[in-house]
Amino acid sequence: MKTLKAVAISAALLAMTLGPALADEAKPAAGAAPSAKTEAHAKSTTSSAKHMTWSKEQIKEAQEGLAKGGYYKGAVNGTWNKATSEALKSWQKANKMPATGHLSDETLAKLKTE
Repeated sequence: MKTLKAVAISAALLAMTLGPALADEAKPAAGAAPSAKTEAHAKSTTSSAKHMTWSKEQIKEAQEGLAKGGYYKGAVNGTWNKATSEALKSWQKANKMPATGHLSDETLAKLKTE
């Protein structure tokens, strides 16, 4: 029983010691430019704040494409909102894409051709 307790304490100490060091290795170096993949991910995340990476004109273009397809019934005003996200999810499902409700470069390009 003492051996098991000693192993558990050793594992906890090791995790506390190495955990922060290993986490630091996963972070990009300070001042490193974000990769194209990182920037694309930022554009495709769900929160409204992340949608701010899209210009009002780009959001308006997406809303216009969704409205033309009958997916969006709201105001075409370039403001990302829940109705826009829900319409995009429906459009994505209909186009056999992952229904994330997130705008991406590829999605926007396809919506412009609607």
